[in-house]
Amino acid sequence: MKQKNKLRFLILTAAATLGLALTASAQSATASVPESAPTPYWGLLGTSYTGVAFNYTQLDAGAPSALRGAELTFNQPLSAGLDLNLGYDWGRASAGSVRLTDQDLNLGATAFTKLDWGRPFVQALAGWEWRRGAGVSDSSFAYTLGTGVEFQVAQPFLLTPYVNFVRATGFNRSEFDLGVKGT
Repeated sequence: MKQKNKLRFLILTAAATLGLALTASAQSATASVPESAPTPYWGLLGTSYTGVAFNYTQLDAGAPSALRGAELTFNQPLSAGLDLNLGYDWGRASAGSVRLTDQDLNLGATAFTKLDWGRPFVQALAGWEWRRGAGVSDSSFAYTLGTGVEFQVAQPFLLTPYVNFVRATGFNRSEFDLGVKGT
């Protein structure tokens, strides 16, 4: 993705997140609902789970044009508002005789707060990244710093817009990873 498109997408994602947060905040402030048993929150933050996700990453230059793979994630609450994260990500891109493989292993923590309208969070991960392709194999220390908000749209459906800064020191690579997860 070109730098101009990345910036545009980042601004649109931030605006959408802010709009959802303000809308949810305004609704909970003006609504007068008789007191009853609280409805359960179906979010992933603050719960113990193991998940599998399928990934698609659009590559910037030339062939191959996309990296496809899978991710395995483990989450364990450590205390109220703090989760331990462990993840493994594998991806492959191929075009003709060119085959690229990318793997990441990371460990980190997610801090969050519980609000009526959602759960804003910050995340810090550290780990190792391996790359292989075109006769070259290399590895690097990598870290991720991220933020987002987990919104319960309807029981049990959630949307989680997020923005991550990812740095692989050995590859001298920095990038923004942003999107919306649906659960």
